[in-house]
Amino acid sequence: MKKTFKRIGFFLLVIITIIVYSGMHLDIPREELERKYAIGASQFLDLSDGARVHFRDEGEKGHPVIVLLHGFNGSLFNFEHLVPFLIDDFRLVSIDLPGFGLTGAIPSAVYNTQSFMDTVTTVTSYLDIQKFSIAGNSMGGRVAWQYAIEFPDKVLGLVLIASSGVMTNEDRNRIEERKNNFPIVWRLLGSKFIKNFLLLYTPKFFATQGLKIAVYDQKLASTRYAKQFHELTLMEGSREAILSMERGEERKTDAKILSKIKAPTLALFGAEDKIVPLASSVQFKENVGSIEIKVYENIGHLPMYEDPKKTAEDISNFLKNKNI
Repeated sequence: MKKTFKRIGFFLLVIITIIVYSGMHLDIPREELERKYAIGASQFLDLSDGARVHFRDEGEKGHPVIVLLHGFNGSLFNFEHLVPFLIDDFRLVSIDLPGFGLTGAIPSAVYNTQSFMDTVTTVTSYLDIQKFSIAGNSMGGRVAWQYAIEFPDKVLGLVLIASSGVMTNEDRNRIEERKNNFPIVWRLLGSKFIKNFLLLYTPKFFATQGLKIAVYDQKLASTRYAKQFHELTLMEGSREAILSMERGEERKTDAKILSKIKAPTLALFGAEDKIVPLASSVQFKENVGSIEIKVYENIGHLPMYEDPKKTAEDISNFLKNKNI
């Protein structure tokens, strides 16, 4: 019997070792990922402090501008399916925010909403764009609406796609009830020890599982897309940047701040979103003065990826109806 237990213990140890070893990844050099993913319209803006911002500027220069901002652990590639449906009528500027995508880590190591907004200002100023609409998904939505509050003279229209917002006590309780639906890696970020461990242990499973939670139609959680998520996270410095970020700003913000939004606003939500609950749309509806809300059935947290044609159609119609 003792021999049997020893054998079982040995095999379990081997299995655990294999699992841990297979999830250990060294950083991927920036140059390697740029060669692989910085194609097509990709450009880089090298700043005086050493930061290197990745962005795309697509469409005719004379068309109305939409700035596109991705969510947490996302990248401008999240909008690749949406761009073809908007490019005939709009100039589209998509940005990899600091810490993410091919922008990755920045020398200041400051990764918060203000840093993200500063990046938007830096890129649009570089492109000599004075006025524009701004669209953001999830965390990028929060950046977008805060930018609209801070720079009302610049923002002509605001598009929120499954956007982070603010939280009431009911929202906090709802999040607590739903936290088991969140990607595993998000649930591990509260521990300092785990954060240090994740600097090396970053299995592809994290990206695959996160994508499966984000989308409603599981066929859209493709291996290629998950691989891209995973590889961009492994870019040198990015894991440390992401793990250093303080999240949960919405828990500290009063909903009344949304009443400061002056730009005409379109808010798009997926009925099956497991990350930003549909009920959070109430905060936008009750506080934003000029807002139109649309709910997509059988769509999760990434409407611009899950149904880019419908998302583009609604964005285009909204902006055109507002003469933007």
